[in-house]
Amino acid sequence: MPYDKKLNQSQIAQTNKYNVFRCLIREGPINRAAIAKRMDLSIPTVMAIVDDLFKKKIVRSMGKGEFGVGKQPEILEIEPGRFFYIGADIGRGTIRIVVNNAAGGQIACMQEPTGDPFPEREFIGHVQKLILQFVEQHHIDAACILGAGIAMPGLIERETGKVIIAPDFGWKDIPLQDWLQEGTPYPVLVKNSTQALAVNESYIPGVDDVHTTFCVNLGYGIGAAIITGEELYDGAGGISGELGHCVVDRDGPLCKCGNIGCLESVASGEAITRQAQTIIAHHGSSMMTELCGGNAANIDARMVFDAANAGDGPALKIINTAAMYIGMAISMAVNIVDPDRVVICGGLIRNGPYFFEQIKAGMEEHLVAKSNRTLILSAGVNDEYSTAKGASRVFINTLWAQRALPI
Repeated sequence: MPYDKKLNQSQIAQTNKYNVFRCLIREGPINRAAIAKRMDLSIPTVMAIVDDLFKKKIVRSMGKGEFGVGKQPEILEIEPGRFFYIGADIGRGTIRIVVNNAAGGQIACMQEPTGDPFPEREFIGHVQKLILQFVEQHHIDAACILGAGIAMPGLIERETGKVIIAPDFGWKDIPLQDWLQEGTPYPVLVKNSTQALAVNESYIPGVDDVHTTFCVNLGYGIGAAIITGEELYDGAGGISGELGHCVVDRDGPLCKCGNIGCLESVASGEAITRQAQTIIAHHGSSMMTELCGGNAANIDARMVFDAANAGDGPALKIINTAAMYIGMAISMAVNIVDPDRVVICGGLIRNGPYFFEQIKAGMEEHLVAKSNRTLILSAGVNDEYSTAKGASRVFINTLWAQRALPI
């Protein structure tokens, strides 16, 4: 019994330390008394923890506060250069990398075209080289890097980071995490890209999230993820959120997953491009034809949106149909999950407000009526590096959960 009591006291002390550290990251600069109030801890407890963090050079002083009357409290913040962590987004069109400091601030970012992902081993080696060289270019000691979170589209095995299938890449059963780990001097964690994006989009600095967020990622493909509070729900097998492979049109085209009429096959960026190519090749009379110089092979989803935003009839038909299907699929998810927040993210949603409004209309048309529903629907607010940032956040959250941060 004494042993159990001692163990519990140790666990409580460790939890208190992590909570103080967390408060400093999320709400700093901040003073000791404010930390104690925020974390519901005694001031002596906070002082002891902060003193320990000072000794380890994890916390630094910003001097005395300049507000109020009487003795001014010392203001504290995390020492940004104490450690670093990386996020990478392996998108079908672009690879993006970010580096964050201990305070959660982004200190560097880069991107380059993805190119041909075959042969897989060679391509993954190139991604690894990009990350290592990028870190070296910014003169960051590898010993100070906690690790890297990698975002990858497709079905990812939770325990191993293995790519079970990535239709956008044509990959199947690729041990991505293992291959990236070989030769990388710090831990690597692979996660589904939409799940990483959702983690970043649901995060509000300085606020403890208590809501349930359903995040939809509209890009080359379509995916979704659920965040409850700050916890990612990834399902029993780690592959939840495959909204893009819900069947919405039984008479639709064949999807790359093997099913007929999946949402991704009729409403993704790739599907929109394919539909535009058909119109240009067989009809020709459209603003889309002008935008691609008469060559259907040159058209892309952005050109379709540009034409639709300018009032082009064929382009509007493509966009409206895609929005209708997306809204329908989101309504199914909302009816099942009942979140209080839906965030629509990804490259497609950055093509102006019209597409978002059409999706909203399609969703509302199919929602089950509920008098006390307080659903908030919004577009993603983060930038093109949001998925890479989310990958880094997934990694650091994993260390939080494991109590494995060097504090």
